[in-house]
Amino acid sequence: MNNTYLEAKISVLEQENLDLKHEIAMLRKQIDMLNNKSVEMKKQNDVLTEKMEEIKKNNSELEDLQKEKNDLFALIIHDIKNPTTVIKSLVELLSSYDTMTSDQQLIMQDLVASTRQIINLSNEVSKVLALEGTKVMMYRENADPTMLITEVARRNSINAKNKNQTINVNSDPDLPQFQVDVSKICEVFDNLVSNAIKYTQKGGKIVISAKQNGENIEVSVSDNGLGMSEEDLKRAFNRGMRLSAQPTGGESSSGLGLWIVKKIVEAHHGRVWIKSAVSRGTTFTVRIPIISPDGIGEESDR
Repeated sequence: MNNTYLEAKISVLEQENLDLKHEIAMLRKQIDMLNNKSVEMKKQNDVLTEKMEEIKKNNSELEDLQKEKNDLFALIIHDIKNPTTVIKSLVELLSSYDTMTSDQQLIMQDLVASTRQIINLSNEVSKVLALEGTKVMMYRENADPTMLITEVARRNSINAKNKNQTINVNSDPDLPQFQVDVSKICEVFDNLVSNAIKYTQKGGKIVISAKQNGENIEVSVSDNGLGMSEEDLKRAFNRGMRLSAQPTGGESSSGLGLWIVKKIVEAHHGRVWIKSAVSRGTTFTVRIPIISPDGIGEESDR
């Protein structure tokens, strides 16, 4: 009986040994397959690395070409703007002469308007070229928001007066200074006020207001003009976007202004938004941190 038990035990062990050998063989196959896959993955990784390096090289070349294109474009714009400015000055001088007939005066006025449009468009394109890259150079300093919007209102008062419009400034008392690039943030406010004048009828009202909201300064430009459609609101900040409404005084519009506004505001770590309805006017609000995360003084970029 002992012999039978031992024989049975040996048989079981032999079977288990066979099973283990079979499992080991299967594991070796799996290991071989994994090794083969590892080798294949390494080859694919090498190919991907090579392609990534090629893409990086191509991107670098594209960036260089883009810079060359922008530099050339900026030079062409400069070459267009300078003689146009001279032509505008000469035409304005000629139009001041009393000896001209009424027809000649009208022609001169058209020439002045046309050259002014060329200069304005050249300025807008130059700004786009300056802001088109991933970085916007900023020089921040402490500034009084009330003084800035008051100066912007003063600069735009003549255009508003020509359309019998009023510009009012409402600023909360004792607003703190905020850390901004003064020339760029004034460009934002100027653009918004200029748009309000363009898209508001004669006799309309424009209000520039400033207040503190927590750790931010909020500046709003409101008008009772034509307003914006839902489609306009969706695409207002797209580059080259032209509103469905037309300027009420025949003014020109490049479709670049609001794109520039958004770019500059975001470079200040701020945000800009719109509230508007057709025939009920528009309000643009810009929110800028009082203390810039980038600090003040030296030039910085975003």
